[in-house]
Parts: sequence; C-alpha cells; structure tokens
Amino acid sequence: MEIEKAITRHNKHFQYFTDQELDLIQHNSLVRKYHKRQVLYSPGDDRTNLYFLKAGTIRIEKTDSSGEFIYLQFISKEDLFPLIGLFYDDVYSSAAIAQTDIEVIVIPVKFFEHLLSNNTQQLTKYIQIQSDALKIKLLKIQKGTTSNTYDRVITSLAILFNDLAEQNQTTGQMELSCPITITDISIMSGTTRETTSSIMKQLVQTNRICYNHKQLIFLDNTFFIERLKN
Repeated sequence: MEIEKAITRHNKHFQYFTDQELDLIQHNSLVRKYHKRQVLYSPGDDRTNLYFLKAGTIRIEKTDSSGEFIYLQFISKEDLFPLIGLFYDDVYSSAAIAQTDIEVIVIPVKFFEHLLSNNTQQLTKYIQIQSDALKIKLLKIQKGTTSNTYDRVITSLAILFNDLAEQNQTTGQMELSCPITITDISIMSGTTRETTSSIMKQLVQTNRICYNHKQLIFLDNTFFIERLKN
C-alpha cells in the first residue's frame, strides 16, 4: 500500500506511465528504511537499483583520489535517484548516504530503463528533468569559478533553497528539511569553513537567513530565488 501511494502520476518521474506500467513498477519495487549515515551505495558498486525517496534527505558525495570532497549534493523526498548514467553506466559513480533517517522505494534499474525506453512521453519528461538539473549544475560551475567567495556561498545557499527548502506550516518561513553544517556548505562552495562561517554571520546580520544549531531558515526568499536566475 505504501508503494501504491508513492508511485503515482502526481510525481514527475511517473507522470506519463500507463496504468499497466505503474502497476508493474509498484509490484516490482520494495520499501527499505535506512538510519542516518547509512550508505545506500558507493562508487564502483554495481548499478542495480534506482531509489525513490519517500521520506528524509539523501546526500550524494563524490571524492577524488586524494579523498577530498569534489562534489556534494542533497536530495529531498519524492525524488528519484540516481538519474545520471541511466541507460549507460554499469556502476554507481558517486556515493549515496542517508543525511537523516530515510525511507526509500527500490526500483530495479534495468526494469525501469525498459519501461522508460518504450514510453516516449515519459522519456521526453526524463530528458526535461535532466535538462533542468543540468542548468543548475552549470550555474554552480559558473558561480563556482569566481574568486569571490561570498558569491560562491550565496549560490550554494540558493541551490539548497531550490532543492531542500520547505515552508514551515506554523511560521510560514522557508527552511531546510534537514540539518546542515557549516562544513557541508563550505564543501559545496569550495571555501574554507572559517570563510563560510564569516559569510553566514554576515547573512544573519543582514536578515537574509537565520542559522542556529544546524537549522537554516531563509528570511529573504527573493534574494535566493533571483540568484539562480542570473
């Protein structure tokens, strides 16, 4: 029953599948739960499954040979991952780690690829989803190459706003759906922890954000939305 409620046309990843195809996905998938910091897969593991995140937050990490972080991304609930490498890769190229306690629906990747390749509308939607994700990544690369560390941190926060921010039903404010550390933000921004901490304090003082005990609240939504448009 949990799977039937999650795998529906209300989600963009399943929007154009037929009733029969949705039924096949639902009956060929299973639900798994992971605790915080548990690893779903690591680089080089056989790429056997896709994961639909029902609850919680996932962090995607990729490191270089020196062991330093070179890529960090967060995925929120109701998203399907990893989409990079679909139809092509045999192994995972990054690691997926539970940022919080999570619940996922596990979908066999070859089975999903077969359905997707035979559904033109959903395949077109997949290309659109990948195109939208690429635009954000290109913007991050563009902003990330600037020597201005303030700009890099702001761009990382804007991406977090876009990917993870949810409206608090009590306060009406936009806040991250999971705890985030200064270290995480510094990794995303390619800056030191000290520099990131200083910029975060500036943003707090200018009422752009509120940050306390790893909880990030956005006070100036327009500021961060506009950041991803430029």
